[in-house]
Amino acid sequence: MLELIDYPTDLSPIAFRPVAYQGAEWDLSHLKSFAFKVGLGVQVDVVVIFSCHCFTHGVDRDPRELVEIPSEEIYRDGREVRVLDPRRYSLSRDILHPLVHRLPAQKIVVANDSQRNFLTREMGVGDERQTYAIFFDVEKDRDRAKRLILRVQSAYLLTSGLTRRQEQAKKVGWHTLLKAAYEGRKIRP
Repeated sequence: MLELIDYPTDLSPIAFRPVAYQGAEWDLSHLKSFAFKVGLGVQVDVVVIFSCHCFTHGVDRDPRELVEIPSEEIYRDGREVRVLDPRRYSLSRDILHPLVHRLPAQKIVVANDSQRNFLTREMGVGDERQTYAIFFDVEKDRDRAKRLILRVQSAYLLTSGLTRRQEQAKKVGWHTLLKAAYEGRKIRP
């Protein structure tokens, strides 16, 4: 379990404003960024940031054409246009945050070693007993020494499980991953 610290004073916590979906307000405060310390031979702050992909899906993944999607279901973050996803939102609220806090004890898979992309998962979620996957990257902060940025890129139910490549991919330990990111090294396959 992570031991949280006060958010670094030179950064502002990143938080999403609430959004409305079909008349219901979605409180996104559970996706507010947070920080913790980790010992890697030296004390390092790790800042966790979430993306809107944790509660939205791509327009190309929606069964409707873009013109058929009600405007109140469209989410714009200034970089991309996505669609609010009630299932992703619900799972982000119920599973994502606790799972991120348990990352030190989770099995971490090298999802794509060339892009430093990793995943972890929670098995047996919901009535259908599906797998909930979190995709993230970790990199050294370019602006501040002794800081890593852990960016949760996306989190969603895998409809068909892990790909064969992901099933066979290398696993990496939490401290090994953070130390390699801090030192600017790739995780070797």
